[in-house]
Amino acid sequence: MIIQLDKEIYERLSESEALVIDYINQNEDKIPVMSITNIAEKSFTSSATVSRTIQKCGFSGISELKFKISEQKQKKGENNSPYEVNKILAKSFRECTQTIDNISTTAILDTIKLIENANRVYIFSRGFTALVAEEFQMYLQLVGFNTVIVKDVMWMLNAGKIVKEGDLAIFITIQSTTPELARAAKAIKMNNAKMVTICCKPGTKLEELSDITILGHTENIMKIKGLDVYSRIPLNIITRTIIEYISK
Repeated sequence: MIIQLDKEIYERLSESEALVIDYINQNEDKIPVMSITNIAEKSFTSSATVSRTIQKCGFSGISELKFKISEQKQKKGENNSPYEVNKILAKSFRECTQTIDNISTTAILDTIKLIENANRVYIFSRGFTALVAEEFQMYLQLVGFNTVIVKDVMWMLNAGKIVKEGDLAIFITIQSTTPELARAAKAIKMNNAKMVTICCKPGTKLEELSDITILGHTENIMKIKGLDVYSRIPLNIITRTIIEYISK
């Protein structure tokens, strides 16, 4: 049984919570491919009850429970397809929870003040991360801010001529290792413009130069042709938080 509780603890559970635990233990092989809604329907309870019960049993949520069951099956040499899928879902869960844990509410609110007070907002980004930056720019424009995206290297090399005092530069990057971003930040700093960095690696030059840094947690998705590709989920969480607050 994946969930083993002392008799005393089990007897303190509500009738609905006991139903959830009984269903999970009696149908352990099915759990890795079921959603929390499926489990609720089959145990004649609610999604909220399933979630609460799983957490009472020491799991962070349905994702961890499914991963643990799949992991046990994989170690026994059984079909590892659910294990691999749940391993990926567990990784996404970690990225979300650790990013949310990392985020400083003060940093978010201070960033929003800088956006609201800026003459113009410039968003600097490169590579795959520019897709996140483009979405962020679009949302800022929708709520009425004068926003420009900078993803071209030549524009970055001339950042000192573009971003002036009274403007805000937001750098969106995973590892903060792109040299063009660092050069742009140095030039912008000399112009006394405000800077915010949204990234997933602490202790970089960009963080040193920025007025505010908001850090997320990312993990590797794949390695292909010698290139390590990391998830952009944490950057989406941070930019979404800023946009949703502003739009309200």
